[in-house]
Amino acid sequence: MTLNRPPHQLVATVLGAGTMGAGIAAHLANAGIRTYLLDIVPRGVDADAPKAARNKLALGALKALPKAKPPALMHKDFVARITPGNFEDDLAKAVGQSDIVIEAIVERLDIKQSVFKQVAAAAQDHTILATNTSGIPIGDIAEALPEGARERLLGLHFFNPPRWMHLLEVIPSKYTAQRYVDDVARFSDRVLGKGVVLCRDTPNFIGNRIGIGEMLLTFAATAEGKYTIEEVDALNSKPIGRPKTGSYRLGDMVGLDVAGHVIRNLRDALSGEPAADNYDPLYDKMQISPALQTLLDNNWLGDKSGQGFYKKSKDEQGNRVILSFDLQTREYRPRIEPEFPELKGVRGSASAMVHKAMRLEGRAGEFYRKVYLPLFNYSATLTGKICDTPKQIDDAMKWGYGWGMGPFELMDAAGPAWCAAQMREMGIEPAPEITKLLAQGDDATWYKGRPGNQQVFDGAAYVDVPTPAGMLILDAHKPDGEIHSNSSAALIDIGDGIALLEFRSKANVLDEGVVKLMAEAPELLSERGFVGLVIGSQDDHFCRGANLLQIGMAAMQKKWDELDLAVNTLQQTLMNLRHGALPVVVAPYGQTLGGGCEVSLHADHIQASADLFMGLVEIAVGVLPAGGGMKEIARRASAHADQLKPGEVFDWVRRGFEAAATGNVSMSAFEARGTGWLRPSDGITFHKMRVVADAKQAALALAAGNYVPPDRNEPIHVMGAPGGANLMLGIHEFGWGGFASEHDQLIGSKMIHVLSGGMKPTAGTVTAQQLLDLEREAFLSLCGTQKTLERIQYMLDKRKPLRN
Repeated sequence: MTLNRPPHQLVATVLGAGTMGAGIAAHLANAGIRTYLLDIVPRGVDADAPKAARNKLALGALKALPKAKPPALMHKDFVARITPGNFEDDLAKAVGQSDIVIEAIVERLDIKQSVFKQVAAAAQDHTILATNTSGIPIGDIAEALPEGARERLLGLHFFNPPRWMHLLEVIPSKYTAQRYVDDVARFSDRVLGKGVVLCRDTPNFIGNRIGIGEMLLTFAATAEGKYTIEEVDALNSKPIGRPKTGSYRLGDMVGLDVAGHVIRNLRDALSGEPAADNYDPLYDKMQISPALQTLLDNNWLGDKSGQGFYKKSKDEQGNRVILSFDLQTREYRPRIEPEFPELKGVRGSASAMVHKAMRLEGRAGEFYRKVYLPLFNYSATLTGKICDTPKQIDDAMKWGYGWGMGPFELMDAAGPAWCAAQMREMGIEPAPEITKLLAQGDDATWYKGRPGNQQVFDGAAYVDVPTPAGMLILDAHKPDGEIHSNSSAALIDIGDGIALLEFRSKANVLDEGVVKLMAEAPELLSERGFVGLVIGSQDDHFCRGANLLQIGMAAMQKKWDELDLAVNTLQQTLMNLRHGALPVVVAPYGQTLGGGCEVSLHADHIQASADLFMGLVEIAVGVLPAGGGMKEIARRASAHADQLKPGEVFDWVRRGFEAAATGNVSMSAFEARGTGWLRPSDGITFHKMRVVADAKQAALALAAGNYVPPDRNEPIHVMGAPGGANLMLGIHEFGWGGFASEHDQLIGSKMIHVLSGGMKPTAGTVTAQQLLDLEREAFLSLCGTQKTLERIQYMLDKRKPLRN
């Protein structure tokens, strides 16, 4: 197929260098694809003007990409994979080389049709044509194209920002050939790492259709109950399984102009007449509220304009404050803290919290029922119209809007029979799909089974939820595949002689239970004939480090022997994993900080998620890495130097030292390679749900290669006092310049002492254990300082670092 080649062999063209077009081009470049980014020639620029003038819009977008927040590029150097140009001079050449062309220009049908006619004329017969439109029917665009091009055109709706939003809606029109849909879906999943949802060619597809529906219901409930925006954002967050941004804060982030455009687009495309083919039950609510209209009239569009529902300001003392938009007065005012005492009882699992929240008495419960019961009914009504099954709606809302559960999963948590009864009490007739569901039994739910082995009710019958080829769903191996577990971790059989160690502690920290199971794993698995171990999970983040509360309590109580034992146990556990009989592959993703980074550094192979936030950040709490992090910087520097100039380790040590001394956290796996946390041989997987499967294959490959563990007593070249003194000077220069506090300099000097091998007079060699002993000694000495205790306490209390 067209896109079934290695990414570096593919060529893409993106038409439109605005926010979305530039972001899409950046993500294609992240994946290794050579990409043309084209836009119009600015008005007034002559045909014989310099190329830079004619390419001004695309060049401006490229210049802005490395500065984008959040970062659009996974590495600043990837911008070189993007070639700027313009429609007049470069479209034929760029499109003629491309395997896929993605259009992201103004939302006008006539302009899109005109551009795609040019594209179709220049494209090869196999080139896939895609539009990033969020609302124009794909079939309407296709009608302007020759028949041979129509079958290659489809919608490819990225959500903003394209790198970070997991959802990618793939929308074929009635003209699109299935082979191109399959090709794009595979490419989007495997190469771009996206959560692909197939949509029908209906107004605003799935994510925005349901998302705006929820927004309109929220607006209506807010006005009816006279809730403040702070109250709504508190309600539409953790208790209902949604991000802490809530609704109004999310609107500011997305852009209120975008919300207004989608509302108007839906109203223009749909009907309030029940007999109409395009009837929508929420049609009467598809209006811009007076409050939103006020914001739009004043060009207060949210984050992009500095104010929307919330406004960043300063008080009389110059302190930064956030003002809130009062929906009644339509003026900004100081924040009013929401008070919902009834929410204090909403605890437990995500499903349990939703179950309780929907049944609450008082204003909180009233809000939830007024918003979510109609939303459940709306979603059920649209099943079979905008998509094939409820799971596509749930996935769209989870991947595109960050919800923990989609509407049908929320309804399952609340109880479908109870929801239907409540709907009737509110005067809402349950959708036929809900009635058919309840006919399956009083306790019927939309989903049966567990992920990986699951069925979903599609409005007529239960159908299987397929697991994409090559993807491993951990939940499918639980609990039957559990080999051994404790309250903080579990060993799970994931097949083919490979076990997986999953962290289950809060924030996946390295607490006593996690370390204990890591220590037991090699012997347990060897006894049972396993050939390899993967350390990973499919939670939000891999590991946020050691148990800071435990460390802080021991240090404050001066339990030095206890703290020394805990650190030594972690060190020896990770050494035993690195030097044990079984190959170990670590599959880090998301936040992989401190101890999580150290676990990864001890692996035979790392199979990382492309979105990897990895770093040794212990300096923020006043200590240095003592789980082998310093040892690994020195050992890796020695190994790198051995390949080039044996013994000359300084440059490699400096790279790791600077990353640890500044608490640098990578913003991608590619950046982690730059700091040395990932080796060139380590793997990177773009799709977050494929990381474990790829790690398993890496473990099998190691096992099949007559695995021999590395030598525990290998000589490690260290730089001694000469190199250490050079780094010490750098630390003091930072202090003199005001970039490092006195305590930062102390911690840095301790790091250098370890990395140099104890500041011996000359360079030489040491063993790993000697470096670990130096690590542990330095760690304990820092825990005995008042400023480190202050940093630990501040982090525990405020969840942010203290610079003292």
